Amino acid sequence: MFKKAIIGLSVALLTLGSASADKVITGAFDQGPGGTPQLFNPLTNTAGFTWLNKYFSTLVLYDAGFKKISGDLASSWVVADGGKKYTFILRDGVKWHDGTPFTSKDVKFSIDLANNPDSGSAFAAKFGNIRNIQTPNAKTVIITLSKPNAALLDALTNFMILPSAQLSKIPAKDLRNSAWWRTNPVGTGPFMWSKYVPDQYVELKANPNYYKGRPKIDRLVNRYFKEQASAVLALKSGDIDFTYLTLDDTKSLGNANVNLIAGPSQVANYIGFNNTDATFKDVRIRQAIMYAIDRNTIIKQLYGGGAELANCPVTNSKFVPKGLNTYSYDPAKAKQLLQAAGWNAGQNVEIMTYYGDQLSKDVLVTIQQMLAQVGMKVTPRFVDVPTYNQATGGTNFQMVYAGIGNGPDPDTLYPTMHSDFIPPNGTNRMRINIPALNKLFEQGQETTSQASRAKAYQSMCALANQQLPWDVLWTAKRFGGASKNLVNFVWTPAPGGGRYQDNAENWDIK
Repeated sequence: MFKKAIIGLSVALLTLGSASADKVITGAFDQGPGGTPQLFNPLTNTAGFTWLNKYFSTLVLYDAGFKKISGDLASSWVVADGGKKYTFILRDGVKWHDGTPFTSKDVKFSIDLANNPDSGSAFAAKFGNIRNIQTPNAKTVIITLSKPNAALLDALTNFMILPSAQLSKIPAKDLRNSAWWRTNPVGTGPFMWSKYVPDQYVELKANPNYYKGRPKIDRLVNRYFKEQASAVLALKSGDIDFTYLTLDDTKSLGNANVNLIAGPSQVANYIGFNNTDATFKDVRIRQAIMYAIDRNTIIKQLYGGGAELANCPVTNSKFVPKGLNTYSYDPAKAKQLLQAAGWNAGQNVEIMTYYGDQLSKDVLVTIQQMLAQVGMKVTPRFVDVPTYNQATGGTNFQMVYAGIGNGPDPDTLYPTMHSDFIPPNGTNRMRINIPALNKLFEQGQETTSQASRAKAYQSMCALANQQLPWDVLWTAKRFGGASKNLVNFVWTPAPGGGRYQDNAENWDIK
C-alpha cells in the first residue's frame, strides 16, 4: 500500500480517511478525446458526457450498442402530427439531489435555456425549430416543432436536464462560467457532487434516493492527468481503475490486471479545408490529396489494422450508399490533377491538428511525406484544443486534421456541415456552403419515414464524396482499460462520451 501511494498518490486513500471501508472506483474519466477535463457545464460542452451523466440525467438514452433509444427521466413518449409534436411522460419518484421533486418545469427550463443565445449552448442548433413547450402537469411535457424533426430524440440523448429552482435566477450569460458548476451542482443522477480539487480530482458520492436504487459503490472519483502516460501508469499500478487508452497504450499493458475494452469510435477522421480559402477552391486539388494518401498502408502499418476506410462523413453503414469513389491510392493521378488545377508546387500549406498523441503525429508525418511525393508541401502544426477552436472559429487557417463525431443518426453532422452554422453561428468550422447538402440534411430531419431518411442521408453521403468539402480518411477503433476488479462496469467508445445506458448504479468493485 505504501508503494501504491508513493506511485500515484491514490485519491481513494487521500479522501476517504477513516471511511476507508467505503467502496470507491477511481478513474480518469475525462482522459482522451471523449473528455473535457474540469469543464462542467453540459450546455456548452461538446464532450465529457461519460462523467457528466453520472450526476446529471437526460430524458432518453441509447443502449450501450447504440441500437435503440429508451427512457431515462422520461418513462414514455409519443410522436404525433407528422413528427411535429413530441409528448413525454416523466418518470415517477425522481428527485433532485437537494430533495426537491423533478418536474416538467425543469425540462422546459432546460430547453429554453439551451435556446437562449446568451447561454452559449451547443444544443441550440438542434433545438432551433422548437416552437412551443407546454407543461400541462408536473409529469407531462409537450414539445411542438415548427417543422418535423425525426432526429430530436437522438439530440435529447446528450442533453442534460437542469434544476430550474437552482438556476432560473442566474442570468444565462452569467451561467456559462458560473461557479455553480464546480461548487455544488445539483442533478438527478446516480451520484451527487462531493468534492472538487482543481487539477487533481472530482469526487462524487452515492445518491441514496436515485430512482433506480442506491448505487452499489459509495464514491466515484475522476482523476486528472496532464500526460496520457501518467494515467496509463496509474492504471497498470492499480492506482486507478479505468482510463482511455491509445493504440500504443494497449501494447504496453503487459500482464497488468486490466481488461482491454475496444470498439468503433464512431468518429470519422478527415482533412478539412478552409472552404473560403481560394487555395482549395478547385475540387481537383482536394481530389489529388485523396489520391496521394495511401490510406490502406497507414491503416495497416500505423493503426495495426485497427481502422476502416471511410469515403464520406457518415459512419453508420446503413446510410452509406454503394458506388462511392474510393479514391484508391494513385500518386500519378494526384500529380495530374494538381497540374491541371495549376497548383503552385513552391507554396507551403499548414495542416493544423488538436491531436497530440504519438499515433496522430506519425500519421501526419506520413501524410506530409506522401503529399510531398506528388508535389505538395505541407507542414503539420500541433496545438491544444482552445488554440484550434480559436483559429477555426475565424478564417486564419488552411487545412486541419480532425475528427467528427457521428453515431447512429447522421443528423449529428447537421451543425458541422450546414451553412446556417458557419461561425459565429455554429460549429461549421470548415465553412461548408453547399446548398444541395443543406437541403438533404433538412430532408433527413423533416421526414418521418425511415426509408426516406436513409435515402436522404445516402444522397448526402454521395454528394460529400463527390464534392469533398472534407477529405474523409478512416474511422478508427478506440480503447479503454478497466481494472479486472471492477464488476458490472460498462464503457463504450463514443464521440464526446456518454449518451448511452451504462447503468453506473450497478458498478461495483471486488
